[in-house]
Amino acid sequence: MGAPFVPQDQKQRERIQSSLDETLFVEAGAGTGKTEALVGRLVALITTGRARINSIAAITFTELAAVELRERVRSRLL
Repeated sequence: MGAPFVPQDQKQRERIQSSLDETLFVEAGAGTGKTEALVGRLVALITTGRARINSIAAITFTELAAVELRERVRSRLL
């Protein structure tokens, strides 16, 4: 058994979820975990009290992506 997989960009992934007082621009290819990173960031903002859910604007390229983002955030908060 080898060591667990650690993505090459793990530090950047952690920054997305922990640097909550910064505005960040995240750019990456399809299937790289952008939505998961954004969900984690939104949940962290809400659960730490840094933001209220009704004060957050998240922009996606499609309505389908927006629905997926909303549902993932909801499921993590419930």
